[in-house]
Amino acid sequence: MKRILLTALLLLPGLAFAQTAAPETSLNFCGINLPVPAGCTPESKYELRCDTYQLAWFYLNRNQLLPMVEELVRTEKKKHKPAEQEALEGFILDMPAKGYQLSYATDTGMAYQLIFYGTAKGQPVVVQLTMGVEPEKTADLPEVARSIVSLRN
Repeated sequence: MKRILLTALLLLPGLAFAQTAAPETSLNFCGINLPVPAGCTPESKYELRCDTYQLAWFYLNRNQLLPMVEELVRTEKKKHKPAEQEALEGFILDMPAKGYQLSYATDTGMAYQLIFYGTAKGQPVVVQLTMGVEPEKTADLPEVARSIVSLRN
């Protein structure tokens, strides 16, 4: 009996470790698998944190889209006061999208947050990309972000 109990105690930590979820190797955006690049960690099924940028998205219903974007912009501007806001136009999965670029100072320099909103594959979606370089063209966006959003140049 002692031997069985001792064996169980020795095996339980290994079994518990085996139950730990493996880190995601890809995320899904509107049915498209996005590989997790080196230097990036998935924070959730909808958020990717990388060394030089952060990419996140969320799905809404059509009636929520514009009010949620307006509230998101208001909240982000308040959080990063003072922040400059510019309208932007672009694409989400090659479908026309609107959005905003917020620019604000951080402890390490400037940050540029792009907020795209629109409908992709019939799904209303908001995409947030925050990076330390001001993007002038789509090529300035991180590769994984370019696979879902692009700027209208």
